[in-house]
Amino acid sequence: MELELSPPTKRVYYYLLKKKEATLRQIQEDLGFASVSAVRYHIKKLLEYGLVKETLDGKYTINKIILDDDYIVIFNNILPKSIFFASFFLTSTILLILLMFSHPFAMEIFASLISFMASGVFLLDAIKRYLRFERTIKSGE
Repeated sequence: MELELSPPTKRVYYYLLKKKEATLRQIQEDLGFASVSAVRYHIKKLLEYGLVKETLDGKYTINKIILDDDYIVIFNNILPKSIFFASFFLTSTILLILLMFSHPFAMEIFASLISFMASGVFLLDAIKRYLRFERTIKSGE
């Protein structure tokens, strides 16, 4: 599920994801908002969506984790999905260099397999993004 929030509201949400909890004043100071009332406006939006909740001591904390399609949460860390692509290709390059010296055709077979897998992953990602774009356009009609 993708967040449909304004960029400043999304910033407040991601800040709370990272900090775990904060007061309005802390959010205002750390994110550079002009006033506490500006932060209160964005917190109110997050409360309406059920994404944050207020604690008894007046702090705000995350109630529900929802990220854009480009991010995931692993061990309470927000990471871009592209980190997996980068690590996959880095590992593949290292293996390709090692295979270069082992067998005459091992490198070509491995490189072909990696190219095929990468093409499939990026094609599926492009189709998913295109369909999401089309849904967004149709829902605005």
